[in-house]
Amino acid sequence: MIDSLIAILATVSLTPVDGIMIVVCFGLLCLLYKTLEIKVFAPILEHIEERESLTTGAVFSASQMRQKSAALKARFDEALFRARVEGNTKRAEIISNAKSRASAVISQAENEAANELGAGRQEIAKQISAAQTTAEGEAQELAKRLATQVDAQLAQGA
Repeated sequence: MIDSLIAILATVSLTPVDGIMIVVCFGLLCLLYKTLEIKVFAPILEHIEERESLTTGAVFSASQMRQKSAALKARFDEALFRARVEGNTKRAEIISNAKSRASAVISQAENEAANELGAGRQEIAKQISAAQTTAEGEAQELAKRLATQVDAQLAQGA
């Protein structure tokens, strides 16, 4: 068997020492691979898996937070809509009350103005009537005086 191995090595131009070196180097390479696997590859793989699990967890948490924020935004939008509707309703009530109060005040002012105007007209009518009565009395008195003066002048001239 060793002779057949030496013959194989001789066909590829290698010596028996080269064959032993190949076996020893292969053993050292396996030992190096196992050492690197334990000291380097395993921690790197653990770190990558941990990072991936954290990333997956973060993505899941972010998804849940997005859903919660969408629900909160919907609640906020609905509350804002209800507040606007309520505000517009109250504004309409206030405007309606203000218009009815303004209408009542205007109506009362018109009634008071009409009453004052009627009272003023009655007062003016009384003053006109009194002035006419006074004017008639003065006109009659003046007519009597004129008549007396005319009679007196006629009597003097006659």
